[in-house]
Amino acid sequence: MKTTKKNINDPILEARKDPNFEKYSEAARIRGKIGIEVFSKRKEKNMSQQELAKAVGTTQRVISSIENGDTNPGTVLLVRIGKELGFNSYNLTKIYECREVISVINSQTFSTHIDIKNYV
Repeated sequence: MKTTKKNINDPILEARKDPNFEKYSEAARIRGKIGIEVFSKRKEKNMSQQELAKAVGTTQRVISSIENGDTNPGTVLLVRIGKELGFNSYNLTKIYECREVISVINSQTFSTHIDIKNYV
């Protein structure tokens, strides 16, 4: 039996060659953490995706996409979700690993020291 050596490319290795790889992977990591926090808080409140979507003025599909880390919710929607689910500065700093949330989202919306409820 004759064996041939196949040239297998490692997609991760190839992707790391892109100068924007770190930026893209950081963004994906943050989207994933946002999704986990939204999912956890929603389950904690015993809400369905449909109920949360209705409460914040969006669709179930958008909530699903956020929870799966496929979509960045944007500042306005994140504030609405945060208010509905009871997010506070702890939840947000947990997402961003105690970095200044201000620099990641928007300095007029969140503060690492003030509860989100004060801004909505």
